[in-house]
Amino acid sequence: MSGSNRSIIASLRTGFAWMAALGSIVLAVFLIVDFELVQSEIRESYGRAGIAHEVIDHVIFPIVVLLAPLALATRWLIARSLTPLHDAAEMIHQATGRERGFRVSIADFPAEAMPFAEAINALLARLDDAARRQEGFAADVAHELKTPLSVAMLELERLNSADTDRVIADLAAMDRLVEQLLVLAQLDAYAAAPQPFRAVELKAVALEAIKLSAVEAARRGVGLGFRDEGGVPVKGRDEAITAALRNLVENAVRATPAGSEAVVVSGPGPSLRVVDGGPGIDSARLATLTDRFRRGDHASEGGAGLGLSIVARIMEVHGGVMKTNPDEPSIELIFLPFVPT
Repeated sequence: MSGSNRSIIASLRTGFAWMAALGSIVLAVFLIVDFELVQSEIRESYGRAGIAHEVIDHVIFPIVVLLAPLALATRWLIARSLTPLHDAAEMIHQATGRERGFRVSIADFPAEAMPFAEAINALLARLDDAARRQEGFAADVAHELKTPLSVAMLELERLNSADTDRVIADLAAMDRLVEQLLVLAQLDAYAAAPQPFRAVELKAVALEAIKLSAVEAARRGVGLGFRDEGGVPVKGRDEAITAALRNLVENAVRATPAGSEAVVVSGPGPSLRVVDGGPGIDSARLATLTDRFRRGDHASEGGAGLGLSIVARIMEVHGGVMKTNPDEPSIELIFLPFVPT
């Protein structure tokens, strides 16, 4: 396969140029032969110079006059014929990352390009189906795993054994891991065939993440606070953003000494910030910890080190960034603001 992309317009231009050149050569050969066949008395009466002028005036000059507008018309016709392809490419580019169920409109496509457009639509349909199957599979697996884990934890709570608390904690860690794997599977399916984003209220997300982390915080003797500094609605999926923030809150709880407080801050603008009582983390260390399965100093016991990698993946899908401020210390999530259409 060639390393450079072939251009249809360039190929057509080259083809027309070769056609014009070959036509000119054929015409020149014909004129030379015709000149040699002209009767000698006619050649003598006109002379070679006269015949040359006649050929220039009545053959070459009209051809040149004809070729100039023909070249311009050919260029315009080629560009006009390829306009539907450029329009379709622009539509696909604008829809990428935002819509599931998008299809290329083939109404204005030329007949020659119909198979290409139909193949693109078939590919998009297969991506949608694959994403739906992956989401369904992830949901089924999560349900099948979480239900027996929940039942087992309830049964263990009824026992009075020295190992009960440890086993329940292990099962709770497995349950949390299942949730994280489900989030990753949903994000991968979303990346393959995106759905439209909607407005997400950061205050509601912050309060939900605090509620989900309250039991673990109370067990460790860490307080959880909330502060609103003017958060605005952002563009995204609330369950994914909640999962990202919950991971940060759980990390903050593990990093904060007992008797201290971790605070979730909404705003200013389209951002969420988690301030803990730990030593902080620099940008290089944060980048290292976002690698999947890389564990930090405060990783959960029995966990798989997926927390920050999940946060990084969620921010990537949402077009946002995650950054750290070791001086505060805090980790901040910055999203795209929601703009109503």
